[in-house]
Amino acid sequence: MKKFTAGLCGAALTLTSFAFPAGAARAERVTQAGEVVVVLNEQFLNSLLEAVASQPEPPSFPLSKAEGGKCRSEVTLAREAEGRRTGVRFVEGRITAPLAFRGTYEAPLVGCLNFEGWADTAFDLAFDPAAQALKARVAVRDVKLRNIPSAMSGGIKGLVQDAIDERVNPVEILRAEQLGARVPVARGDGLRLRARDVRHEVIGQELRLRIFYELVQAD
Repeated sequence: MKKFTAGLCGAALTLTSFAFPAGAARAERVTQAGEVVVVLNEQFLNSLLEAVASQPEPPSFPLSKAEGGKCRSEVTLAREAEGRRTGVRFVEGRITAPLAFRGTYEAPLVGCLNFEGWADTAFDLAFDPAAQALKARVAVRDVKLRNIPSAMSGGIKGLVQDAIDERVNPVEILRAEQLGARVPVARGDGLRLRARDVRHEVIGQELRLRIFYELVQAD
């Protein structure tokens, strides 16, 4: 089983209003240092998500803790299933993503069921100051299944939703090493940039991230 994490790297950065503190005497204090703007478009995010789904062993998530039986009860991320392709969509200022999957389920008195489908999800972004990371929580709004008896559909939909909620979340969008940096003009490695906030906005087909920095002198 693999945990689904998405670290975005290689994005173009636009530096704006960067200012160093005046005077060496203030170097030990935390000082606001300006902001960086990161712009990500749908194509960039979809390339990343497709690469994850196209791995020889794409991420899979168990549907139950039971072991043994005729098959494993699990869902596996897929590039496409039930006519839906895994991908990111920017819609009315929100980030949505249909997640295609295939799965198997050991049903009592029935045996192994093979099914496929997709989950209608939305991404809610939030900055975690302690972890120095921008994270997304994937909220499942609906699940569509194929090849499942109608009497079992509701129960398996719930298992799929729980699996995504518990195993996928949270997704790392930008990690600490991508948000922070050492300042090369300082002697040693005591002077560094630290992200204090990340604000996001979806405009058209772009996700714009404003990363606000502070300059920190280590003790």
